[in-house]
Amino acid sequence: MTALIQLGLGAVLLLAGRRLYWLLAGAAGFLLGLLVIQRLLSEQSQTLVLLVSLAVGALFAALAVVGQRFVIGLVGFIAGGVGLSWLFTAFSFTPAEPGPLLALVIFVAGGAAGAFLLSRLFDLGLVLLSSLVGAGLTLAGLGTLVALPDTLGAIPLIVLTVIGVAVQLGSSRR
Repeated sequence: MTALIQLGLGAVLLLAGRRLYWLLAGAAGFLLGLLVIQRLLSEQSQTLVLLVSLAVGALFAALAVVGQRFVIGLVGFIAGGVGLSWLFTAFSFTPAEPGPLLALVIFVAGGAAGAFLLSRLFDLGLVLLSSLVGAGLTLAGLGTLVALPDTLGAIPLIVLTVIGVAVQLGSSRR
């Protein structure tokens, strides 16, 4: 079930994230809920983890609609942190199981870059972050459903991100 949600949400973000800011906010909330709940309550059922993550995502989406300015930095921080973590993992810059301090440093660095992108360069930041998060979610969902070879490395993440950026920037010019 989680794989299908990741796949669908990732595909929509990848191709239309710029027009659906609230969806990027919801996805960032979903990812935050997923990461936090899995770390804090690792013994809980997947259904509970999924429901709590979806609730956090819905809260973020609602906040994005009601108070866009308030949420911009937070969404950028979460999306940037998750995106940079995925990039580091895809390029094998970190060990398979990085220590908590290294994972936190990578997340905070990506978060700072993502918050800057969304607060200063909103349209471009939205395109880049929604494409990166969409590509990561799509690959995560696909990887759960179909065994992807490890030899591909970062290539699918980069290719999907570039496709997402091209589609979103191309659709804005029409």
